[in-house]
Amino acid sequence: MCKKQTDKDSTIEFSSLNGNNYILIVDRISNHPNVQFPRDNLQEDDYIPTNESIQYGVTFSENGQIVTIEPGSFRGEKINDGEESELYELVEGVFAGGRFAIWINNNNFEAELTIYGSGVPIIKSERGNLELLIK
Repeated sequence: MCKKQTDKDSTIEFSSLNGNNYILIVDRISNHPNVQFPRDNLQEDDYIPTNESIQYGVTFSENGQIVTIEPGSFRGEKINDGEESELYELVEGVFAGGRFAIWINNNNFEAELTIYGSGVPIIKSERGNLELLIK
């Protein structure tokens, strides 16, 4: 079961990710976006809505420095701890690398899971809401 991160009177902070389990509910996808390099930022108009039922379990370490994502056995290490977003570099579970980015939109977490390719900069990128998993 998932729930929204906060009451409407409070604001969320990235520190609330630490030590918790979330579900990434994908609602938009970008297949083979037209970028020159894997680390190029994708824009919202690079994505199309999807009705597929795509979800990932996302677990953050106690200090928030490591993220694990299932299915796929992805493991990422935090490389950017900004005020507007957090960025993890995927170091396990991917052949050519990838990234997991998190930002806050309308007081909710959103996330992007991007898989880099060999021969193409990005194979696939998926975005959606990141919702707290109730234990």
